Formats: sequence, structure tokens, C-alpha cells
Amino acid sequence: MLDAYRDLIDDLLSTPSDIRELVTASGELGASPEVKRLVAEIRDRDRSVLERVQKMTREDTPCLSAIRSIVPNEHEDLSTLLDEMEVARGDLVSLLINLSLKDWTRQAVDETGNEITLADEIEQHVEFDERLRRTLRETVSRS
Repeated sequence: MLDAYRDLIDDLLSTPSDIRELVTASGELGASPEVKRLVAEIRDRDRSVLERVQKMTREDTPCLSAIRSIVPNEHEDLSTLLDEMEVARGDLVSLLINLSLKDWTRQAVDETGNEITLADEIEQHVEFDERLRRTLRETVSRS
């Protein structure tokens, strides 16, 4: 069981450097509004998931609000977005690394009224992460 949690954390750890390399390698194309939007979306989702995980570890069966989708400022600097994405991911991973095995099984009620464990929450986040990285690669290659 512990290995499964470590795998989830490892999956999350690889994203920031993969994205930075992809964006940097694409040069000016990496600074497109769509690329900025995708990087901001990763950053913002990490922040939301961090809040949800913190709530799950502090409360017994909390009710989780929906993950918010923030429209990024189109004038945000790509370098700043990448730095903020890395910080947000680092904050989330730091929390996950320090969880006990019992914490991973903590439950909450999500925005749809379904019960979800903390492990499920992180697994869904990893799946989101993979989809967004794929979209980012496609966006950069199309540009």
C-alpha cells in the first residue's frame, strides 16, 4: 500500500520539471496565451487540492467544495507562472510525503455528495495532471 502512495507522489514530482523543459524547449511558442493558461491551471489546481487535503487531514469526514477554476490573468509572466507552479506542487508534495498511512484512508464527501478517500483525491489529481501535460505537449507541438 505504501508503494502505491509513493508512486502517486513520484508521478506528481515529475510534472514541474517536465513542463518547464517542454516550455523552455519550445522557445517563444511556449509563451503563448494557451500555454500560460495551462500552466496556471496546473498551479491553481495544485493549490485547490492542497486545501482539500488539508481539510481532509484536519476534519472528520469533511464536505469538500468543488475544485475552483480560476481564469488566469493573460498578462502573467510565463517565468513567474512556472515558478508559482513549482511552489504549489512542492507544497502539495511536502504535505503528502508527511502523511501517515492512516491519513491516506481518511474520507470526505465531495461536491457531488460521494465519499472519497484522500488517496482517491490524489489519484484523480495525478490523472488530471497526465491529461493536462498531454494537452500542453499537443499545444506546443501545434504552435
